[in-house]
Amino acid sequence: MQLTSLKIPGYKDQPVPNTFYRQDSETRQLGIVLPGFRHSADRAELYYGARILLEKGADVLRAEYTYYETDYVKVSDDEQYDWISKDASAVGNAGLAQRPYERITLLGKSLGTIAMGHLLGDPRFRTATCVWFTPVLTDPMMVDRIQQVKPRSLFIIGTADHYYQPDVLKSLVAATQGRATVIDGANHGLEIPGSIPQSLDTLNRIVTDLQEFLR
Repeated sequence: MQLTSLKIPGYKDQPVPNTFYRQDSETRQLGIVLPGFRHSADRAELYYGARILLEKGADVLRAEYTYYETDYVKVSDDEQYDWISKDASAVGNAGLAQRPYERITLLGKSLGTIAMGHLLGDPRFRTATCVWFTPVLTDPMMVDRIQQVKPRSLFIIGTADHYYQPDVLKSLVAATQGRATVIDGANHGLEIPGSIPQSLDTLNRIVTDLQEFLR
């Protein structure tokens, strides 16, 4: 397997940091990892999700943007949407340029799920398999896009997550005929506050559900 960094000019032509894992053999599968505001692509759930795809023979492109080190939170909501959409589109274009892929999997965490929503507006991604880690269920654009496109989906979220909206989640599972892993007491970091053993059990459950869904 080859590891490299692709040249990806994103918002205002600023480079989007990334790592591209290219299989040595031919593949028609691509995974794209879109992390959150402070939750990097090395977060356990994203790391293991990417590992599962690599073991299945897919190429994987990990976006490694660090919005918390920029002025992202200081700009208007409209500019934030423009920023994330341009970066997401740039990452998607760079990934698709590597080979003639037939199967695409999107893995996003928090802010990365909004990026996934933007990508689903591109016809090339409308048949993608989607894993939504702690999706921002309060974001109208993302929710509307999922309901319109109806991608094959797995939603993973905790009941103590401030973005958890059970009615919205139920509607999205129904719209996509998808699955949901809802973890009682888990926060936005998919951890159980005050209990390392329970947090590790949660991670094991997430990985097991990912393996089943991505099989």
